[in-house]
Amino acid sequence: MSRGQPIPGAVSTLRWLREWGLRMRLLTNIDSRTPETVCRELSAAGLEVEIAEIFTPVVAALRFLEQRPGERCHLLLSAELAARFAAHDAGEGRADHVLVGDCRELAGFAPLDAAFRRLMDGAGLLALQRGRWWQAQDGPSLDTGAFVALLEYASGQTARTFGKPSVDFFEMALADLGCTAAEALVVGDDPENDAGGARAVGAPCVLVRTGKLGTRGVEGDQMAVMVIDSIAALPALLEARRHRRTTATRGLRTGRHPS
Repeated sequence: MSRGQPIPGAVSTLRWLREWGLRMRLLTNIDSRTPETVCRELSAAGLEVEIAEIFTPVVAALRFLEQRPGERCHLLLSAELAARFAAHDAGEGRADHVLVGDCRELAGFAPLDAAFRRLMDGAGLLALQRGRWWQAQDGPSLDTGAFVALLEYASGQTARTFGKPSVDFFEMALADLGCTAAEALVVGDDPENDAGGARAVGAPCVLVRTGKLGTRGVEGDQMAVMVIDSIAALPALLEARRHRRTTATRGLRTGRHPS
């Protein structure tokens, strides 16, 4: 998606992936809306997706908290997500955690001060994600990670992060798919969150230029990442990879090197 609209070729690529029989999970660091809202938005934009395919930090955080019954959070979240996490809300009581997501709806420093005081009282710091910035419709905007870093610096804590590029997040998605990292392919536009997460779990990765990567090159550990201009080019890339594997297998069976 770009400025609320599908990237050209995205709709046909998703259809092609399904026709090819590939399972997928759509990993996103959206931390202001529920997965159900995200699914409705994508569907309204013409992208054929199912709710089970939407994997956000909200899913990971809820699973984390459901495994810890009785633990409560001070919530620094959007109104929509605060309602989703209501069962885990500490309210005025003792907080075991401070949970930080998209909090741009909250005005001023008072909410940050309240969260900081909870941390100083012994609560642990949880972050739905720690992206530095994101591409809003009106231009680059500060992301949740900027506020997480503020609270980390002030409290001396290091947040447990649920979204990309967290290893736990990618491993949870792989478990949902029922495959290993080597059997998966991560496709994204963010060298840090997408390629970084793929590298951390040992999965191959393709970066597209229609997002944060833009016209920049890849460097360092990212040199092993494949780069394509757009998601529209993904079917051709996968077809080429399949052809090379088929040719190599045929060569091994006949005892000849593929030409």
